[in-house]
Amino acid sequence: MITDRILPNGLRVLAVRHGRTPLAEARLILPAPCPTREALAESVLLAACLSQGRAAEEGMELDVAADVHHLTATVTGPLEDLDALTRALADVAFGVPAGAGAARDRLIARLRVARAHPDFTVRAELARHLFGGHPVAFTMPEEAELAEPRRRPSSPRGAVLVILAPDDPERLADAAGRTLAGWQPRDVPALPPPPAVEEGSLLPLPRPGAAQSRVRLRGPAVTVADERYPALFLAANILGGSLSSRLVRTLREDKGYVYGVTTFFDHHPGAGFLAVEADTAAETTGPALEALAAELSGMRTRPPTGEEVEAARAYATGSMATRLAPADRLAGALADLAAKAVDPLLLLDFPRRLAAATPESVTEAAQEFFAPERFSGVVAADPRHLAEGVSRWWTRR
Repeated sequence: MITDRILPNGLRVLAVRHGRTPLAEARLILPAPCPTREALAESVLLAACLSQGRAAEEGMELDVAADVHHLTATVTGPLEDLDALTRALADVAFGVPAGAGAARDRLIARLRVARAHPDFTVRAELARHLFGGHPVAFTMPEEAELAEPRRRPSSPRGAVLVILAPDDPERLADAAGRTLAGWQPRDVPALPPPPAVEEGSLLPLPRPGAAQSRVRLRGPAVTVADERYPALFLAANILGGSLSSRLVRTLREDKGYVYGVTTFFDHHPGAGFLAVEADTAAETTGPALEALAAELSGMRTRPPTGEEVEAARAYATGSMATRLAPADRLAGALADLAAKAVDPLLLLDFPRRLAAATPESVTEAAQEFFAPERFSGVVAADPRHLAEGVSRWWTRR
């Protein structure tokens, strides 16, 4: 059972009866656009402060995260304390932070760990290469930018609250309405959609002495709401979305070029991209890129077979049911769609949409979206192997 309700202030509440354990799981996605790096730093620090509010004192787990578009609050608590749970969400909506000192120290420690990961700078360069100065290219703030938390302007208009619990959805929605009715609408200008990505632009990132090369590619795709998305989803699974996919069989099992290779969708509000990523040893950078380009081209010259489509459909349907069985996963998936400006209820309709995708539509999607020359991105590798790798990519395309 689902209750889909829009409160008078504009907040959308999706309440879902789910599970048997007497716990309530909630996600609040609220608009908090960050047009500058300074605004993002304020929002990230505010989220860290809000995470240490009164929720822990009342036996609940609260975590607040920030990106350039939203603040996202996740709270889990006993179903019998439903009003306390919604009050914790109200603290986030109204921007009531706790002290900044300890929260700032913990945040800096987490940022240092994240920056130490070798993939961090690669992804930062990828975002700058694709999106230039658009806010979606902003990465984690620097320590010096984390001055003081400021209440970021947010509004119930455009915000979505997802609540899952083994209870009457109407009662869940009523509890949210009682607590959040006082959240007043205000004008919060949204960020513009990400710019169109220049196709066919591969940026070399020299990494002297690196034993491993990282390939990070993005190609234009469609959003979840697009009627072509289910067919493209199946095509992406056939290419690299499972252990039996073409990329895994060719680049990993047959040739032994890669440690890992995958395809997935990289969605932003108003825009969708198809991601192809691989990690390979330095000396196999060139052959791996050549084989990757060949498999992308092969999705057009050797269209997906009926057997591949059915296998991809079965895998997607089964993995979706398993992955979204826990309440926190389902709540997160619904909220994630809301954060990408997509109707969350499309998630519940996705199995039907997948079932309706025909082999012909999957072939059409592969023909339209999988040309290697449509993809841009970065290749981080030792300079001794980088030039050869990039040149072989362009030659093979």
